[in-house]
Amino acid sequence: MPSPLIERMRALCALPGPPGREGAVREAIAQTLLPHADRLRQDAFGNLIAQQRAGEGAPHLLLQCHMDEVGVVVTAVEPGGAVRFDKVGLLADGVFPGREIDLLAEDGALHRGIVSIRGGHQQFLHGEDRPAPAQMWIEMGGLDGAAVRKLGIGPGAMGVFHSPFAGLGGGAWKSKAIDNRSGCALCIEAFLNARPLAGRLRLSAAFCVQEEVGARGASVLSVTHTLEGKPPDLAVVLDGVVADGPVVTPDGRGLRMGAGPVLRRFDHHPVTFFGHIPPPEAVAWVKETARAAGVPLQEDAYVGSFTDAATLSRSLPGGLQVVNLNLPRRFAHTPVEMFLESDLEALSAL
Repeated sequence: MPSPLIERMRALCALPGPPGREGAVREAIAQTLLPHADRLRQDAFGNLIAQQRAGEGAPHLLLQCHMDEVGVVVTAVEPGGAVRFDKVGLLADGVFPGREIDLLAEDGALHRGIVSIRGGHQQFLHGEDRPAPAQMWIEMGGLDGAAVRKLGIGPGAMGVFHSPFAGLGGGAWKSKAIDNRSGCALCIEAFLNARPLAGRLRLSAAFCVQEEVGARGASVLSVTHTLEGKPPDLAVVLDGVVADGPVVTPDGRGLRMGAGPVLRRFDHHPVTFFGHIPPPEAVAWVKETARAAGVPLQEDAYVGSFTDAATLSRSLPGGLQVVNLNLPRRFAHTPVEMFLESDLEALSAL
């Protein structure tokens, strides 16, 4: 029987939450935390913040994750019913052909479509064996353009992959949106489990929006004073990281599923110059905590991406100490992201 943490993951992954449209995810998290939080609120940007109060002088720990997932945005609806789209987040073109997409209408309803392209023989004849989004479209069954627009789907509507949460062999699970519903599930578990520390630990849990389009939600947490009172002494960002597969590739970094959570020591995006380098004392604290808990810990450094740690660390005057802990997963930013239950449980224990 799946563990409670896996069942929480299943429920969260089933919800649609593209950047800027995280409402269903936020509502589910809020309903779970409401009975256990001293204060629960949403800021103007859409971030959800839960807090447990403590006495004067108690340390303040901030747990942070993002609620959004990669997806698509509608750019046009053609008269014949073809829904043109573009990518939202860092997605490879090759993940789209033939995939089911759930589009969010203006009223929040989901409508299923399929990404269509020229047939295989036509692609070959026209040299389109690697189609870009401009050569693809979403078909909403037999609906024409007027019927699609009547559903509340037009330019600006967003969508996510349709890919149910399911178990695989060897303790693995797959779904859309493992990035970053895993972080959401872990933040919830930690917040609930910390209740016995009430009075001795001031705990904040921030569930942020729009990470996949530039870590936007995390950048306003302190600017908008949503973490009022004593600033956090330390923030722990929970996210995911790409793990190597069974075939060793030149870009492999030695990270494996089944070897425990990943502590990121360095990241940098060479185009945006976003990135984060955790302070040595925070790194030492995480490593000692993992050792004491008997939790295996991997470490990585990566040039090419960033997480909310990049903006969160600079959100306070003078900065904020931030560490980034990650769930190793395969097939990142696809409809079938995969992780091992043992890694999720280890990260929860840490």
